[in-house]
Amino acid sequence: MDESATSRNFTADETRDNLIFVLSVYIPLDLVIITGNALVLFLIRQTRSYDKPQFVLLGSLAFVDLLTGIIAVPMFMWGCILRRSFYLQEFDKCELQFLPAKICVSVSWFHLMLITVDRYVSIMKPLHYHKLITLHRTYFSIILSWIVAFLFGILQLFWEMEHIDEGIFFCYKMNESAIEVQRYISLVLVPTGTILVSFMYFRMFIVVKKLEKNIVIIPVRTRNIVRKRYKAAKTSALIVGAFAIAYLPHALRPVVYSFGYQRSDVYWYDLIAEVLFIMSSAVNPFIYVCRLKQFSSALRHFLQINSHKQKQRLVDKDVHPTAQLQITYSSPRKKCVFSSSEMI
Repeated sequence: MDESATSRNFTADETRDNLIFVLSVYIPLDLVIITGNALVLFLIRQTRSYDKPQFVLLGSLAFVDLLTGIIAVPMFMWGCILRRSFYLQEFDKCELQFLPAKICVSVSWFHLMLITVDRYVSIMKPLHYHKLITLHRTYFSIILSWIVAFLFGILQLFWEMEHIDEGIFFCYKMNESAIEVQRYISLVLVPTGTILVSFMYFRMFIVVKKLEKNIVIIPVRTRNIVRKRYKAAKTSALIVGAFAIAYLPHALRPVVYSFGYQRSDVYWYDLIAEVLFIMSSAVNPFIYVCRLKQFSSALRHFLQINSHKQKQRLVDKDVHPTAQLQITYSSPRKKCVFSSSEMI
């Protein structure tokens, strides 16, 4: 996905190793992404939390991660296989397959900004939270994040592309000017967003620490609200931190290549950086279930119901068919119960 590194043709053994790595790592990772985020959306529906801005944002982020697993990761795998294919001489130029991943990651980044703002207002402006953060504004922000991320992702398509192969690979070389424009936008937005998010979390934790010192004189109800919002802020901080850790190795690739390394010299770093690039979509569902009581309780309740139903089916199968049918006869003097086996 970077043009800053010089490339060479890979040998047949390297191509085989790349294919094995892609299939053995990305397929299980994709299954975890799809299953985990589908479960999160199901739990949000079960808990009926979709009328709260916080859970609307989390549900929307889970939906983005689900699309990442359904669309972006398979396309990403296709691009990874083509890029190190000995069938194509210019394998490093196949960029079109990475477009869905760029869009999904961009939407996720904007969602993390929105989640941070939501938590910031809930702690810094608790009395005005319901006036400032409404469902209408939340849905509008989500739609706007999709529009901006989509335009950023397809920015490369505004310039003319070069069709490299005439076969089945669907390989296109992106225009260098388009890539440069996209890179400059990233260099402005990503550091700015990172600084803003860091500043907001720093302010939140400072305020909560001050409240904890005076928690004895705070009413019990207000104390519980403060603790819940502080826990929600820590949860969103974990989500943002997981995304930052996953994105950092990929962001450092131009720095690594600036020292004169070729792509073949940092082969495994390149592969692992790309895996981590989409790893946060698989980690987020575990953070939701472990940190949010609503999700963990709903999941536990769902599993208990399914376990009870399964045990009931086993009990019903073990009962003899002739003992299941019972006829009850009541009279003024006594009550008689005849089973089907006794009647025979």
